[in-house]
Amino acid sequence: MDHRPNNASTPWADGPAFHECLQDLPAQVVEALNKVATKRHWRRGDVVQAQGQVQPSVVVCQKGRLAAMVASPSGSDTLLRFLLVGEMVGLPSVLAGTLAPSSVVANSEAETLSIERQAFIQVLTEFPEGAIGIAVLLSNRLSELFRFVEMTAHRTLSERVNYALRRLCRRNGEPDKNGMTRLKITQGEIATAAGASRQRVHLELRRLQAQGLISLGYGEIIIKTDKL
Repeated sequence: MDHRPNNASTPWADGPAFHECLQDLPAQVVEALNKVATKRHWRRGDVVQAQGQVQPSVVVCQKGRLAAMVASPSGSDTLLRFLLVGEMVGLPSVLAGTLAPSSVVANSEAETLSIERQAFIQVLTEFPEGAIGIAVLLSNRLSELFRFVEMTAHRTLSERVNYALRRLCRRNGEPDKNGMTRLKITQGEIATAAGASRQRVHLELRRLQAQGLISLGYGEIIIKTDKL
């Protein structure tokens, strides 16, 4: 289930989500893509998509947890977010033959659907409404990328940690009726998302906890979404 709020006035909203997952496309397009898809299973740590390589297939997250990562020239990785069930990756590479801009790694036992380039394009040719949906999806992803660059370039550690928590909560958090959001994540993963050392991020998280903005638990962070 997508828990993202629709109220664009809150810092947690990125605007409405259109065609971000396979299930959001027209039913006949989903049916046609499922017919030509191949199911694959992954173990934790397996690379589902490799950054810097042309991908032969669109990959759809079906089960488990997949992490989207970006590697810098120095070799350090930045966690973008965890993929939602049904989310598609590899579209720019498959459609335009470009190199994949990020890696996708299995964060747990996982299952995906793979749709080879020729079959994927054939379905979009037969169903133009599906092609429009994919165009909207890519437009949203481009906006998300520009936002990521804006919020991570030349920012303080506090700003980067805050933005990492917000973007991960928006996509992967589990909100409750009390205005709290439970995020299943380790401090090490937050450090990777913020592009900083674990020790520095740990101190920043402790500062936020002392201010009553978050609560640190084992493998999770509980966040006051209306305060952070």
